[in-house]
Amino acid sequence: MTINSLTKNTKHLLHALYQSGVRHFVVSPGSRTTPVALLLAEYARQNKNIKLYIDVDERSAGFFALGIAKRLLEPVALLGTSGTAITEYTSAVAEAHISHIPLIVLSTDRPIELQDNGAPQTIPQHQIFGALTKKFVVFTLQDEQPDVTSYIDFMTQKLVHEIVMAPKGPLQINLPLRKPLMPQLNEPTTIVVPPLKFDKTADSMPPMQLSESRVVIIAGPNEGNDYQSEVLNFSKKYHVPVIADVLSRTRQKATIYGIDALIKANILTAIYQPDLVIRFGATPISARILEWLKSENIPVWFVGEDTLADHSRHVSRVSQVSPTSFLSQISVNNDADFYQQWQHLNQKKRHITGEASIAHVLDRVLPDQTAVFVANSMAIRDMDDVFTGQTTQNIYANRGANGIDGIVSTALGMSSTSPRRSVLLTGDLTLFHDMNGLMMARQYHLPIDIIVINNNGGAIFSFLPQATAESYFDMLFGTPLNLNVSKIADLYELAYVKIKTADELERVIKTPVTGTRLIEFESNRSNNVKAHQQLMGGVQHE
Repeated sequence: MTINSLTKNTKHLLHALYQSGVRHFVVSPGSRTTPVALLLAEYARQNKNIKLYIDVDERSAGFFALGIAKRLLEPVALLGTSGTAITEYTSAVAEAHISHIPLIVLSTDRPIELQDNGAPQTIPQHQIFGALTKKFVVFTLQDEQPDVTSYIDFMTQKLVHEIVMAPKGPLQINLPLRKPLMPQLNEPTTIVVPPLKFDKTADSMPPMQLSESRVVIIAGPNEGNDYQSEVLNFSKKYHVPVIADVLSRTRQKATIYGIDALIKANILTAIYQPDLVIRFGATPISARILEWLKSENIPVWFVGEDTLADHSRHVSRVSQVSPTSFLSQISVNNDADFYQQWQHLNQKKRHITGEASIAHVLDRVLPDQTAVFVANSMAIRDMDDVFTGQTTQNIYANRGANGIDGIVSTALGMSSTSPRRSVLLTGDLTLFHDMNGLMMARQYHLPIDIIVINNNGGAIFSFLPQATAESYFDMLFGTPLNLNVSKIADLYELAYVKIKTADELERVIKTPVTGTRLIEFESNRSNNVKAHQQLMGGVQHE
């Protein structure tokens, strides 16, 4: 049997992706995906290193793939069918773009002769994500020209390499396909993709002795490889305080936590003001820390390969090297008393009640190195305020576009990367936005505890000025949905537990369970505002 061009070129595409480090594929099935999906399934059966997930909801699939890539820091491929199905990936692509995740969208399309003439399930898919993708290419898999095969081999490896280099980002590979769509299964031809080798990019800088004696490091959300030990060793050696964002993966006993609460309580007087701040990572969860740096006119150096994402526009120097490389080349004679003053901030008392107490309990009871995904709005702010990192620093969130869509699916994608039990902390509104994602939890028996803080609506709006418009607030912003979380658990056949106090969470977390479990904690939005006012009020000068 002679291999046809569709089968040959599709196999070359899949082998080239694998050769480029792609091991995880998420498929949203549809008619136009037929040749790629079938040959991918066959390839996965032959190669046990390939992990294949099927998610029939495209929006969920996009975020599920994002969660895998975010956790493993490697490219993940997403296969979808033509038409509006591809547009459902847009939110995940937007998050991948802003948070520098190498997400690869294989968008199967209608052929050129069906474009712009009323053919069903046909929309303009050429660069459909626009500026949200770092790279774009079209492969004509049914073209019999031999150069097309070598083009697929070369360009796939080249483009995947480019999207995993800083700044990382998504790739769209558009695949126009015409009928017949059936490939040749069990075709015996050996596929050989000539490897394309890439030399490692230099990541170095000359040694530097800093002249400042009151230096502080701000470790923002980390989108790349961990540098916790390097930061902590540097801090200890040179007496440099480290303000660690909860998403920095550096937070623990020796780092400063809850900076937002400290600033709001006016704790950071002149004795804490540094001569220089060195920033790592993405935009901190605390908006007040950037405002403080700018209002006090504190010099800031921004360090990292994906740097200069600073909406405050308060950066005086940029070093485009990894934090690890930077820390290995600099030294500083920091004031030891200044360091101790900052360290004492962690002893300031917090009065933790209400919804924030859930994050506080997790901080105390989670098994070592548990992966935790945190929803946006109130959940991530509570974590940043009270979670010290006693047991785990593996905290993740979608803090690129900061949306609440796709949170469940992203957390489930994260959970799929390890047999160890993980945790999602979310609100009821965020759960509602991605209820379809729970099907993946049931389908793949994913080991995760989903803690739902049910305050019947959008709690964060209660902290904003629109809360004073009482006649319209609930209708437009509070948006109570009156969700019955136990029935949601029944729908997806998931274990369910309801707790009345945060302290009950310890018992539940320590109770063994198989698969996914929904844990509901009921809260009141008005009481939550008061609890947060007490938290800030509880941090006082001594």
